[in-house]
Amino acid sequence: MAAMLELAGVTKHYRTRHGVVRAVENVSLRVEPRTTMALVGESGCGKTTIAKMILQLEQPTSGTIHFEGQDIATMDRAALRAYRRQVMAVFQDPYSSLNPRLRVGTIIAEPVLAHERKSRAELDKIVAEVLDVVGMPASAARLYPHEFSGGQRQRIAIARALALRPRLMVLDEPVSALDVSIRAQILNLLADIQAEFGLTYLIIAHDLALVEHFSSDVGVIYLGCLAEAGPTEQVFAAPRHPYTKALLAAVPLPDPDHVLSEAAATGEIASAMNPPAGCRFHPRCPYVMDVCRVTAPVLAGTPHATSCHLPVID
Repeated sequence: MAAMLELAGVTKHYRTRHGVVRAVENVSLRVEPRTTMALVGESGCGKTTIAKMILQLEQPTSGTIHFEGQDIATMDRAALRAYRRQVMAVFQDPYSSLNPRLRVGTIIAEPVLAHERKSRAELDKIVAEVLDVVGMPASAARLYPHEFSGGQRQRIAIARALALRPRLMVLDEPVSALDVSIRAQILNLLADIQAEFGLTYLIIAHDLALVEHFSSDVGVIYLGCLAEAGPTEQVFAAPRHPYTKALLAAVPLPDPDHVLSEAAATGEIASAMNPPAGCRFHPRCPYVMDVCRVTAPVLAGTPHATSCHLPVID
């Protein structure tokens, strides 16, 4: 059975006058239907670049992206148009992702009009239906984005993404710009929508507690490379890569006497324009060996895969 989404050896380089930015390097992922894959890692590690390539906002330098078994790079115009209506995005800041000059009804109807011919009555019905799904009254369609709270605006952004009944939804930090009190409501809404419509999610997040609670699978990205991937429960219960251990060790605990473990990474993430040789994490790794400085490790293992020269570190 074909995966909903499969990335094979995906690489993305940007050429600048100062050199080549190696944003993503040889990333392979498989996302099964009706599951939630999370991508985690520090800022600048390539998570959003991967999402942009899936959304066809960027083209890979090499590698392939398959949607339900079909290479999206080789799709003809009709197939690509069908693909675009099957894959939608919800962005981090709901205010900047909604046009402040348009009423909510028009915002939600835009993607529908881009793909289908609908009467005014049909559009009004679709808008009212998706607003109801996200817990908003039909009267919200007559208002502007600035007339809502942050949580309500994100509900509107989700409604817009749902208007065409997509199969895959890319969620780029969907709750990080919201108040803590609202985040759980939005996550519960997304979970309910996934159960009702059979959606597949790819979520980009920094909040590891969110990832542990919300995702079924997780990919840990460091400096454009996939360090570890597998079922969320397994990765969190027994992390194998030193970077994954460092991320989990850095999670703050409500204990003033808590001391960071030796797994915590030191230093700053390197530049993607001049990444370290060998394993990209080796300058910060507490377990570094000579081989790490010269040879890049290969991602291996199933279903819990790790890209590291060390055996499993207990």
